[in-house]
Amino acid sequence: MTGRRRDRRRTQGLTQWGIFLGVATALFLLIWAGWSIVNQRHPSADGGVVRSDSSATVGLTAASDSPAPSTLDIRTADSAELDRALIGNVYQTLIDRTEKNTLKAGIASSWKTSADGRTLTLTLRKGLTFSNGDALDSSDVVSSLQHAVEGKWPGASERFAALTSVTNPDSSTVTIALSRPDATLPYTLSGRLGIVYDAEADVDYATHAIGSGPFTVSKFVRGRSITLSARTDGTYAPSDSTAAAKTGTVTLRYYADDAALGQAAKTGALDMTVPSDPASATTIGAAAPSFTTAAGDGTRKVTLLYNNDTDSILSVVRVRQAITMIIDRQTLTSGRADVAQVLGGPIGPLEPGYEDLTSILPHDTAQARSMLSYFSSNYLGTLTLATPERYRTLADGIAAQLTAAGLRVDVQTLDATQLAQRVQDRQFTLMIAELDGEDGTAAFADASSAAHYTNATAQEQYRAAVGATDTKSYEAGLKTYARTVSEDAASDWLYTRRTAIAVSTKLTGYPTRMTDERLPLAGLARR
Repeated sequence: MTGRRRDRRRTQGLTQWGIFLGVATALFLLIWAGWSIVNQRHPSADGGVVRSDSSATVGLTAASDSPAPSTLDIRTADSAELDRALIGNVYQTLIDRTEKNTLKAGIASSWKTSADGRTLTLTLRKGLTFSNGDALDSSDVVSSLQHAVEGKWPGASERFAALTSVTNPDSSTVTIALSRPDATLPYTLSGRLGIVYDAEADVDYATHAIGSGPFTVSKFVRGRSITLSARTDGTYAPSDSTAAAKTGTVTLRYYADDAALGQAAKTGALDMTVPSDPASATTIGAAAPSFTTAAGDGTRKVTLLYNNDTDSILSVVRVRQAITMIIDRQTLTSGRADVAQVLGGPIGPLEPGYEDLTSILPHDTAQARSMLSYFSSNYLGTLTLATPERYRTLADGIAAQLTAAGLRVDVQTLDATQLAQRVQDRQFTLMIAELDGEDGTAAFADASSAAHYTNATAQEQYRAAVGATDTKSYEAGLKTYARTVSEDAASDWLYTRRTAIAVSTKLTGYPTRMTDERLPLAGLARR
């Protein structure tokens, strides 16, 4: 009896101690919840803390050829500004990109191409949710890709031309079958066409957005601003690809020009600025109180496009080569704040297949004059050089070098609409344009692109590169193609653009590279 009594007391003691611990834990959680509410703080899913009342305002100058967003419908609007604002913030893509433009895990934790290059299998991260709380799984991926193809969303017809089927054998696996290998498909899935939408959501995408990123759109004023609010509802699953937001509210405000942007920063209305001209970042940084500047490389290439039409003087290879050799890129770009690196070919340093091709057709005015001596001045005529306003100084420098070599040049400054019309009407000899990354590289394998460059060898080399079944072969194929179009002087690739921002010294975690294309803001926080 004594032993049983002793055991009973011991059991009662353990039970009472367990009750005590349970009550103590409950009280602690209540105190923590109350403290969080009082301080307006929410534990974030990555272990950090987000203040719901913390905020930052980012000012941007939209490029003239991509105005401030007039819609939130990123599916159907071919808008570089909308891509920059929403991708990585509100929406996530199947495959993501690093700040060096290399591919990394996104919604898909991994992907694999079959030996024959005709099947791409993606494994999705688990625990993903949309901002409305719906789970994200393989059925949403299938639906998104099908809608892109059937709806003919911008670029889908070309980018998904080889796609034959999309299936989901289970909730975390997606299989994309192709009629032929396409080494560019992973890159495509890291852009707008790789966004995954909620298949069950009933939403007007023009005014609302439901994505799987760290922010939601809490307010949208057409052409003026987009307000992003951090997801703190506990349903967001951050990863190495996209962390939970560290700032409660981030407002993107669009300005007509860099001068207006700088004035807003000077008055304290902005915490960070992303001007269209990197030189403006230095000016804003010096004028705005407690601001600093940061710069990085981009993938956009400033290019002197040649009109290769059969009735154009530049359809003659010797003339194209001579003009390329007249232009001194080093002198032309010296002192320009927007220059990241001088180029000699269609591929930039942040793209697959890059190599330095500046030794091809190097600057040699004497040799160029000799090459042009076969043609009379009347035959060569006057070269029409069309340029957007932001590159007028660059155009004048090109014209000066060509004029010094004995050519006649008429520089014409046009707006985006006028430039597009000139391309359509083929009313230009030379034109300064920005080409975007891999799309700009591919343009010289497409006879219908702005340059109308046609070279069967180059076209076949590019097709062979895209048809590669492994990354090494793809990059080697691109190098071969780039060398061909460079030697043939399809156009003159001048330099890759540098990007720059001016930002308050009180902020951390801001992006510095490729800010003209993407602006991931989840890491933005106050010191």
